[in-house]
Amino acid sequence: MSAKPEALLAAYRAFGLTGDEDFSEVRARFRALVKTVHPDVTPTTPQTIAKLQRLLKAYEVLRIHAPRRHDLEITPDDARKGGIRTIRIEEREALVRLPVGVKNGTVLVPIGDPHWRVHVHVRDVMVNPDLSVSETEREAREARARAFAESAARDEAEETAGILRGFYEKFVKASPAARLARWARKGAA
Repeated sequence: MSAKPEALLAAYRAFGLTGDEDFSEVRARFRALVKTVHPDVTPTTPQTIAKLQRLLKAYEVLRIHAPRRHDLEITPDDARKGGIRTIRIEEREALVRLPVGVKNGTVLVPIGDPHWRVHVHVRDVMVNPDLSVSETEREAREARARAFAESAARDEAEETAGILRGFYEKFVKASPAARLARWARKGAA
């Protein structure tokens, strides 16, 4: 069951939201607004009762259809490689696809679960991000990190090239007659 987009936007507007907030923000805004029109706090008038009913109806719609937020912390190496991660959301597990080179602050949707939004936080476990450093030190660290990443990529490319070169020498470069002769010699031994 899905709600119409107009109904969802009207429910968000009842709380003064734009429509892209997750359910935790909706809940906080609902609690703040309902305190202003609750019969225990304000005198009961037809306007306050109507506003309370509108807030309750909007909250019910968004309780079902508003996206939920999940924070996922990954290392820079995981961000560079990408892949599929299994995450624990409430009482169940879900799969989320990390694109190659995912950036800090990226919002992803788990596979087959449109009600959740996964906010990616790329954190280097070896570096304390709270320490303040000078601009030159930060640039030097970034340059070292880039150099290290380039070196790792070159090493990986050379290793892959060696494997491909060996495959080429053994199977592609040799003629079919040479491969048949090699196969026949192995079978005779």
